[in-house]
Amino acid sequence: MRIYILGLLLVFMTAACGGNTSQLATRAPVPTVNVGDLAAGTFKATVGGAVNGEFSGSGSYIRAVNGGFLLNVSGVEGIAGAAVSIVMPEGIAPGVHALKSYFDAVDSEANKITSVGASFSSISADGSSIDVYSTVSEGTLTLQSVDPMTGSFAFKGALEAGGTVQVTGTFNQLTLVLEE
Repeated sequence: MRIYILGLLLVFMTAACGGNTSQLATRAPVPTVNVGDLAAGTFKATVGGAVNGEFSGSGSYIRAVNGGFLLNVSGVEGIAGAAVSIVMPEGIAPGVHALKSYFDAVDSEANKITSVGASFSSISADGSSIDVYSTVSEGTLTLQSVDPMTGSFAFKGALEAGGTVQVTGTFNQLTLVLEE
């Protein structure tokens, strides 16, 4: 009798999916990110284009006032003043997420993070200011875990005044340091 009921249940589930049993899966597998020899709480990144080189150091994330997270990785080795900032909405889960421009991921009127956005910043060539490449034309954030955060990012960023960079990096077990 149990086999009959299980078989009948499978037939109904298959029919509900239009005969496509691949729709029965409820979750995509959690991606695995190769962190190599990165210690917990650290990252390593590479940038090419208007700025070239590697940078590495420590990283962490904070919880925003109205929900969501701000992840920041700032280089202490390699390119002076290089940093990547990534905003993520509340409830983000492990997986591969498309990146938007940093400011497009935040609803400034509601002061709320609505999607995943990124930016790259570094000291300008003449050393007089900070260049922020916040216009993202393509990119992904891959999260293997959320608490602590382990993952990778890859994106193309642009300055409003011109110039583009391609940034890739990996971070390992970054922890929450502040709740705003």
